[in-house]
Amino acid sequence: MARTSRMVVEYDVERYGPLFDGRASEAVKEWLDATKREVADIGADWIRIAALGMDKSGRGGTGRAAAAVDVSVFGTFNDVRIFGGMVKGQVWWPWLEGDSQRNIRSKFRGYHTFRLTRLRLRRYVTPIAQARLEEFIGQMGGRIE
Repeated sequence: MARTSRMVVEYDVERYGPLFDGRASEAVKEWLDATKREVADIGADWIRIAALGMDKSGRGGTGRAAAAVDVSVFGTFNDVRIFGGMVKGQVWWPWLEGDSQRNIRSKFRGYHTFRLTRLRLRRYVTPIAQARLEEFIGQMGGRIE
């Protein structure tokens, strides 16, 4: 009968660095927040520029529509949204956009500025996110090669 021997191996594993101490997940959150904010700020600027050129009536723009564009952060995930203001007698973005009940009754169908800006921004989100990622990748424990 053959005899077998048994060997016992013990080892200790130390885990350290951004992936294990929470710095990486915090950096990811900061990166997402910074990216969302930058994309929203760019979109809001495009909407403001478009609003300054709104002149279908032939009376010229007053700048009120551009001034009424705002970027807001809200919620537990720091969601970012671009809002068009509604100030009675001055500016009413749902009507300018073409989304209000009043557009149904009038000939004016809206500028669709928010919708067109959203579609245009889709082409820029990935390059913006990539550029921002390079700023945060070191905090996440990685490197760009």
